[in-house]
Amino acid sequence: MSVSPSRLAIATVALLGAVNLVRGAIHLFAPDGGAASIAGLELAGAPQTILFLFATLGVGQIALGLADAAAAWRWHGFIVPLLFIHVVQAALGVFVLFLFKPPPTPVPGQWFNLAVLVAVVAVALIEMLRLRRHAG
Repeated sequence: MSVSPSRLAIATVALLGAVNLVRGAIHLFAPDGGAASIAGLELAGAPQTILFLFATLGVGQIALGLADAAAAWRWHGFIVPLLFIHVVQAALGVFVLFLFKPPPTPVPGQWFNLAVLVAVVAVALIEMLRLRRHAG
């Protein structure tokens, strides 16, 4: 017998989906992808390359946001796997943003991604403990 995900897990994935849809739309549809207007990055060196990379980032965020929304709305069996995918995604993002290849100037996504990582890890741990309790 499978255990349904908690309301907290469903709400977390739904919220992450909404965030991904908004960020993805900005990265894909804003004239500068948010690179200069939001992140304060300099576009002069290779503007087309940066705009292309931001647009492809946006496409990925929109796709994940749609998957999150579908799981939260209808297919709850995907909630826990998506929660753990978000943990890995946020951890890798924080690693890149702070350690591996930090941006040349501080960007809003740095601290936001760190906060998301902490929150998603907490929800994933709560969900994992809840599922273990119901399994045993």
